[in-house]
Amino acid sequence: MKHNGAQKTDLASVATIAAGHPFRGRIDPTEGAETVVVQMRDTSPSGVNWTSCVRTEVTGRREPDWLRPGDILFPARGNVSQAVLIDERIGSLQAVAAPHFFVLRVTRSDVLPAYLAWWLNQEPSQRHLEQNAQSSTLVRNIARPVLEATPVVLPPLPRQEQIVGLANTMQREEELLQRLRQTNQQIMTGLARDLLAD
Repeated sequence: MKHNGAQKTDLASVATIAAGHPFRGRIDPTEGAETVVVQMRDTSPSGVNWTSCVRTEVTGRREPDWLRPGDILFPARGNVSQAVLIDERIGSLQAVAAPHFFVLRVTRSDVLPAYLAWWLNQEPSQRHLEQNAQSSTLVRNIARPVLEATPVVLPPLPRQEQIVGLANTMQREEELLQRLRQTNQQIMTGLARDLLAD
């Protein structure tokens, strides 16, 4: 695996892995709350939709570990294990992750968080998780040791930057195509309706 100067390691060697905020019971919206909680439904491959996050009071004896740009959210449960990068769009929001996320924080300066998030979503990582998940009847669970043992291949930083740039471009293209498909569908629907009205 040494070609192109890439090193092979595991996730525990490049990031800390913590559980999301320990909410007890339901997460209820609170009027005028300053803090938000990121849940599964607020995430997509393009990141966190901050406007859809529930505003709630984050209580607890100690100061919560607020999310910051560069953190990676990884779902511990569910059939889709997509890593989601927290990027600059978080702004000055005080936010925590729901309990069913792991929060990954890169510990090495030669690892780009955006690259690590990308790598976790690729086939080699996904296959490792798929093979080692504890599947109950309906929902699969990913235990922390399994996540920690995920193989990570680290190319040099410039190559990581290249890959992230390419991945972002592809993501944008995908979103544009989706919008285009929707627009086309609306045009067709409009056409059919016009024919009906004739």
